[in-house]
Amino acid sequence: MKPVPRKPLKHVFVCVNEREEPRACCSRVGGMNIYDKLKLFVAQKGLIGTVWITKVKCLGFCNNIGTTLVIYPEQEFYTEVKEEDLDQIYDKLLE
Repeated sequence: MKPVPRKPLKHVFVCVNEREEPRACCSRVGGMNIYDKLKLFVAQKGLIGTVWITKVKCLGFCNNIGTTLVIYPEQEFYTEVKEEDLDQIYDKLLE
């Protein structure tokens, strides 16, 4: 085992969980799209290495409205996140 020498200032975990119908899942409500847009934002703002965006299978709050994500180190969970919410998330990543 070897420790990673870098630690991000922020780490966002985005749910992209897939489930069989009729159970709710973040993949059907744009989880991967939110993940892709966050990755692009981080790259465009030159934040690679200081803000990490990671896709995960389940954060426990899948729904039929929008994806779920959590921002660390603040431990802020957001559910029902849609594309129109991204400006607020971007602002949190720049704090």
